[in-house]
Amino acid sequence: MMAQNYYTNEHFELLDKWKGSVYNKADPEQKRAYDALIKAYDVTKQWAEAVQQKLFKDGRSKTVRKPIDQWQKKFTPYLWGRIYPSKNAPEGLAYTVEITAELGFIVKIDLVDHKINNPGALREKYEQIRGPITASAIASTMSAADGLALDFTTLVDWSVDAIKKFKISYDDLADQLGLSGGQNQESLLSHFQGNKDFCERQPRWTAKTTELFVRLARAVNKLGLDWWFTNAKDQLRFGRKETGVRLGAPVGWLNLRKDGIFRVSWNGFAGLDPLESADITIELVQRFEAADMENNWPSKLGERSGRNGYWPDDYEIEDEAKTDNAPENIRESVSSGAVPRNIIYFGPPGTGKTFELQRMLNTEYDDAELGKCYEFVTFHQSYGYEEFIEGLRPVIGEESTGDVRYKIIPGAFLRLCERARENPSRQYAMVIDEINRGNVSKIFGELITLVEVDKREGAKHSITLTLPYSGAAFSVPLNVDVIGTMNTADRSLAVVDTALRRRFEFIESSPKPMLLAGTTVSHNGVDINVEQLLTVLNKRIEALYDRNHTVGHAYFTSLIDLPAENRFKELKTVFKNKVIPLLEEYFFEDWQKIRLVLGDNQKPKDHQFVHETGREDDLMALFGRDNGLDQYSLRARYQLNAEALDHPEAYAGIYAAKPAAST
Repeated sequence: MMAQNYYTNEHFELLDKWKGSVYNKADPEQKRAYDALIKAYDVTKQWAEAVQQKLFKDGRSKTVRKPIDQWQKKFTPYLWGRIYPSKNAPEGLAYTVEITAELGFIVKIDLVDHKINNPGALREKYEQIRGPITASAIASTMSAADGLALDFTTLVDWSVDAIKKFKISYDDLADQLGLSGGQNQESLLSHFQGNKDFCERQPRWTAKTTELFVRLARAVNKLGLDWWFTNAKDQLRFGRKETGVRLGAPVGWLNLRKDGIFRVSWNGFAGLDPLESADITIELVQRFEAADMENNWPSKLGERSGRNGYWPDDYEIEDEAKTDNAPENIRESVSSGAVPRNIIYFGPPGTGKTFELQRMLNTEYDDAELGKCYEFVTFHQSYGYEEFIEGLRPVIGEESTGDVRYKIIPGAFLRLCERARENPSRQYAMVIDEINRGNVSKIFGELITLVEVDKREGAKHSITLTLPYSGAAFSVPLNVDVIGTMNTADRSLAVVDTALRRRFEFIESSPKPMLLAGTTVSHNGVDINVEQLLTVLNKRIEALYDRNHTVGHAYFTSLIDLPAENRFKELKTVFKNKVIPLLEEYFFEDWQKIRLVLGDNQKPKDHQFVHETGREDDLMALFGRDNGLDQYSLRARYQLNAEALDHPEAYAGIYAAKPAAST
């Protein structure tokens, strides 16, 4: 009796007809072929699982439902599933069950090329051991006609019997190929081999860089964090990302550069200070290996579960399901698992808020086919509900009449939600710059409730409201993230609308002087340590004002990539046009505090950025003799000393100042 879910002759015909053809989803015939082969892959998955259960109860199986090549998007001539005899078996070697257009049904031990670092030489050695597949010690074949005459149970029995008769065992073959040893370097790297750009760039690493990456990857996984690739070619992230969702919650990034070097960044967590774009070093890896997540699990990652961290290859099935090539039912299952994010990045100016936001938009919300999957707005005092949600707008009629009529126009957020609803498998973002400068209660109106994660469309406590102008029912889709930035120098976090604070995750972006480490500006024999300069500036500002009005590191990052001979000129420009005007804004009319921040009270007069003018002369000039006023009854007058900008000692004196000698 033939099983209801089983292969058909059509499956073999389709494999033969379309092998090597680039998949065109707009071609109805190819779409039907794709869908039919997906159903055949379901049988393959069941086949692999059944064989694994009979032979290797402590093992595992893996079947990626993918009738097309992952990178070139061409139809493959086979459908296959992998079986690993134990949990720690090397990823690069597996028992496989498959059907092919040429040979029919096959069971064998095979290399998994994309799980092996530099597989070329190893593949050649493997094929020498295997020999012709139709007369091999580690393979068995059966024609399509004979296999189709069986039922599913008999096919599984044939497969189990064939594997038992292999003349070379899995372990012996692994030893011969040098793949033994569990989670060794080769095995660990195999978790990342499903990404084309990783495969192209990782071989350019030195042996030392590879060793450091493996140690870092293992340490991150041991902390219970996940690894995954983004849509960007050079982006590898770690954090928490459940299977079946589009986006995760990253706490760190790796940028895989083409020159054979990678750089690492991370937010502050588990006792690790924030780090932005540094080359990997043994010291950085050791910090990760010593990190404690047991008592420092970041709240932004949600509740901690007992599961182990995922590797990139754990997402293979889901990643394929996210493409438009996947059948509708798979896309729906992915979208239903989306976890929306409500995030606000806050901090003083120049701390990387815009940089982080731009990186997110470029890597997560820019789609090759759909374009920019986000709307960008800036809140201000005049911005309202009508611009953000919907409102009446005047529309001029025909030129002959000049009549004015009013039309209900959807705002930025409503337009984005409509786009997101049309593409449920794609995450969208509503980006709000300077969110604290607008009247949030007025702008969001009743929709402030709908952005809550559990109130979204399809969520557990979903809410639908009626829009006041159009009268339409509205809810916020699950695949919409709301991301904002706020400059704490404009408005303190303490006065932010309570409703906003309750519904958003706030991520602080603070100055990071350590990113300027090693940046020295030299002029006329004086070396200026930029990291120390910024550190001392901010300590004084925090003491005299607060941490929300410190100076961001971004004001000085332009110095890093400049030739040494051009740095002093740039530093002068930064102080003249950015730092000093910013301090004037912070300490309005309080020049004495500006002098204290700049260390002018401890420097020789020529090196002071701000001079205090005399008081006695002012009294005489303004009121004449015998005015009866105390010279200290007038406020001191100050003026900028432009000449100090040309003295490197003026900058070095900010952090290495000595009390000025009395005159």
